[in-house]
Amino acid sequence: MSNSKLNSNFLNNYKNWGEAMHVIERRMPHKLTDFRESLSNNNVEASIWLVEELKEYLEEHYLKTGNLRVLILNSWLGIPMVPLLCENLDISQLHLVDIDEEAIELSKIFHKYYAQEKFIKTRHHNLDIPFEFDNLNKIEVDVVVCVQTEQMYPLKDLRTKNPHAVFALQNSNVVEEMYGINCVDSIDALKDQIGLDEVNYEGSRPQNYYAWDGKKEFERYMIIGQRDGLL
Repeated sequence: MSNSKLNSNFLNNYKNWGEAMHVIERRMPHKLTDFRESLSNNNVEASIWLVEELKEYLEEHYLKTGNLRVLILNSWLGIPMVPLLCENLDISQLHLVDIDEEAIELSKIFHKYYAQEKFIKTRHHNLDIPFEFDNLNKIEVDVVVCVQTEQMYPLKDLRTKNPHAVFALQNSNVVEEMYGINCVDSIDALKDQIGLDEVNYEGSRPQNYYAWDGKKEFERYMIIGQRDGLL
């Protein structure tokens, strides 16, 4: 992982987080587990790793580093990915995609600060990603991110409207626990699933979780690149 330091001062968000927690307490107590899991060590580490490397990639390989339009696949509650992106990149538009309507409702509250006070144009899309490539390919974005491509089918047909968009995507080899429908066992397997023409960053990191029979270790993989590169 790079040595860059990310801004992690999210204090301006917390009044909205309190509002979202009130909604969870009052109407969606079953979503408390989602909130806790979104702040798990694995998810936080994966998100920090992605944003660190993405920021460095954009500065070194991509001509556009400001007014970025970002698409987040499987955005869930958007925690901690949305604050990390908005605090560390110059973002003008956010497109968050998830099939869970309640998660989308909560995400709108959790990240109200960026939409209403930092004026980042934010749109939530309630779509089942594997079957919505036609709609997703109509969205013009500069960056596509996801830390959980395990949860969807291969993304070779996802191109977006911008042929030069940067893709920063992760997957893992947690196959035995059926963590997702589409786990991979190597970086090369992840590359094959995404189908990028140009990969300028690839890496892996060990993570772990606890099952009924003790601690389990696995590998998380990430690639960053583009379909066609820059002309």
